[in-house]
Amino acid sequence: MSSSVGSKAPSRFGCGYRGIAILTIWLAISLSFAGSLTQSYFANMDKRFFDHISQTFASSGALHLAETRQRLLSHISQAQRDGLPVLSFVNDLFNRVPQVTDATHWGMEDYWATPAELVASNGGDCEDFVIAKYFALRESGIPAEKMRLTYVKSFQTGKIENHMVLAYYSTPEAEPMLLDNVQPQMLPASKRPDLLPVYEFNGELSDKFNGPAMRKWDDLVERMQKESSL
Repeated sequence: MSSSVGSKAPSRFGCGYRGIAILTIWLAISLSFAGSLTQSYFANMDKRFFDHISQTFASSGALHLAETRQRLLSHISQAQRDGLPVLSFVNDLFNRVPQVTDATHWGMEDYWATPAELVASNGGDCEDFVIAKYFALRESGIPAEKMRLTYVKSFQTGKIENHMVLAYYSTPEAEPMLLDNVQPQMLPASKRPDLLPVYEFNGELSDKFNGPAMRKWDDLVERMQKESSL
């Protein structure tokens, strides 16, 4: 998501990230999905799943996905046993995938790829990275309440562009850590003066929003459900 939205940058956020007026959007998905695929999307990938990936993205795509999946699940298992950090590992793991615009990669203006599609196709844009990191962290045991998919305005390139990052809150009032595919280092919000938050949401927590983002989330969930039922 990189279209220019203007020439004059708005005020940038600093330490008062939570104090900025943010339109918080809570998106809904079913409890059955929240209790199953959300916490075991990668673990549930089986032979039929990978056969489908091979047909869609060739054997190289299936191999890339299998290797990424194995690294993720192995780290989650070790982290849960030994208390290893998970956030930075997940951020680094998916940031190895090249960033590509939706128009170039999918032939669409705006497409939210499933985590499997991001990895197997070896490309995606900011939303795709955020989605993959979110589901990987949910599978690691991080509660949905601690994460937000966050739309921001980015002005790294001298012009304002739309962007998305994943925000992690250790507590409800804590300054969030931002997981970003453009800036490889995971940093607190106060260290990202190049980003201005617009609004944030989480698809698991409520059903009080109706709009384009909700429809995109519903479409993503439906495609992930179809993947898991192959």
